Amino acid sequence: MTDHFPEHLHYLMVRHIIQTGHAPDVATLTALSERSQDETQYALRQLEQVHGVILVPNSFTVWSLHPFALMPTRFWVTARAGGWWANCAWCSLGIGAALHEDVSIATSDGAEGRPLEFRIENGRASCSGLFLHFPYPPPRWWDNPYSPCGTILFFSAESKIDAWCQRHGQPKGAVLTIETGIRLAEHWFGDYASSQWRRKTPEQAQSIFSDLGLAPPFWNLPDTFR
Repeated sequence: MTDHFPEHLHYLMVRHIIQTGHAPDVATLTALSERSQDETQYALRQLEQVHGVILVPNSFTVWSLHPFALMPTRFWVTARAGGWWANCAWCSLGIGAALHEDVSIATSDGAEGRPLEFRIENGRASCSGLFLHFPYPPPRWWDNPYSPCGTILFFSAESKIDAWCQRHGQPKGAVLTIETGIRLAEHWFGDYASSQWRRKTPEQAQSIFSDLGLAPPFWNLPDTFR
């Protein structure tokens, strides 16, 4: 990825999703990139290898481009420019961070309880006292295209997390306040809609976790993390 063409494709795809609500197909992306279809497809595979995009298996169709989900989920995020599905609680905060705009988030308590609707304005949540639960540590985040990401949820009280974990056979992992979750989203996703986006190295990711006081061993990263 020496000429940063894959990263440029990432930028084009994110901008297209922000503007239209869906990802471009290969023909559209090829036209936007002003490269050949073979070059575009090769760059998509390079992005896929570093988890810069999730493609539908055996195709070049974009399945998900974090923080944007391209299919219905329990997280609906709206801003002045439109509305988008997010993959998880953290991704829903990440959309606002990527847009650098205030957003409204509609979800539910633990993805099964009462509706939760709140705004993120100037980096602060209108509904205080919310928590984000990460059942699995970062080295497990890419076990498959949907989970563990899909299990990162909002809860209205930390006490509800234990019952949720027992009911669904999930481990209790890290619990973040909504304030810390917003900061993590800002640090992680803040450049995702920028032409300067680059996939974070393990060292850069570990630095973000450390700066936010996210404690080991849960937040430790192997050198092979992508």
